Amino acid sequence: MSSLEHDLFLREWTFSSRLLFYSIVAVTSLTLPVLVIIMALMKPHRTSQYFPYMCGIIMGNIVLLTTVFTLVISENVNVIYHILPGFVICKLSAFLVNSSSCFIHWTWVAMYSQRFVHVFFPLRSRRRLPRSTWSTLLIILLVSCACQIWAPITITEVSLQNGNNSQATYCSEHPYFRSSSKIIVLVESTITFFLPFFLTVTADISVLVSKVPWQTPFKLISADDLRRNNRSDNMKIVSKLNLESAEKRRITAIKRCLISATLTLVLNLPNYVLQVADEFFSLREHREVSIRRIFLQADAAVYILYLLQFPLVPVNMYFLRQNITRSSRKLREKTTLQPDQSRSFQMLEMSNDQSRVPLSTTVPTP
Repeated sequence: MSSLEHDLFLREWTFSSRLLFYSIVAVTSLTLPVLVIIMALMKPHRTSQYFPYMCGIIMGNIVLLTTVFTLVISENVNVIYHILPGFVICKLSAFLVNSSSCFIHWTWVAMYSQRFVHVFFPLRSRRRLPRSTWSTLLIILLVSCACQIWAPITITEVSLQNGNNSQATYCSEHPYFRSSSKIIVLVESTITFFLPFFLTVTADISVLVSKVPWQTPFKLISADDLRRNNRSDNMKIVSKLNLESAEKRRITAIKRCLISATLTLVLNLPNYVLQVADEFFSLREHREVSIRRIFLQADAAVYILYLLQFPLVPVNMYFLRQNITRSSRKLREKTTLQPDQSRSFQMLEMSNDQSRVPLSTTVPTP
């Protein structure tokens, strides 16, 4: 009976491997070309403050998907294994996948944090934020690689054997590091996934639910309030329609980013939780074959969910690009209307008639 269960487990292992193989090939074949196209479409927006972050996220996803795709292809065609031994491939692939994943998550945090500062401290952000976003990305990349240096040290190739014959191999911790693997995986999952997504969602929710910034550099006032003599110092005149439109665009963009971050969290969470549970309860190598079969099925299911996040990346990048395009269009319109605005403010200073107060179409966009 034990031998029958073991044979059944090996057949399920083979089926899961083939299912994941075709899933990875399908997702990467669909996503990689679209990411390249989105990267090309982003070139006209090189002056945007979010352009380096978006390029970093796209490049990180390209590296991650290319590494996974190359790994599964090499396992099935046995091309790279004739050049490099299996344990080297396991170490290299684990390091590239973990480093790129950590870099992507923390780049999202950096981009959302910058938007948070721009919303709550619009004037101070221009003086205190780093002038070179590329330098920030380089720091994130170096820190991500440093945090994942454990992968090439502890990860190796492990064989799944049936008697004396090796039936399959997979990448796992070296037995020498088995005692400390729980702490390593828990810390790595927290740094790579749990902490950055908590910060990302927190920053988005704080911007979304806060109606008034903590420190307002100037007061926005509509023409209706101005006609009612509700004046104050450091005010800026805007049309009521423009003010409501800008607020609506900002809330819509933040909601879209919050939904995207939450959806990514949902798709990543089962995979990270299962891997942490495997380290603490040894589900993959459990003595009961039934437990190992359940883990095998769950591992395939959560990894497919994990793969579904990658087709969403170009969609999210496209919407961010649309926001940048609209902001650039608004900026050009404001620049074109600047002479008329100057004459309008001169009329405002010369006239005491409230009915002749001109409206400015200028409104700061967070």
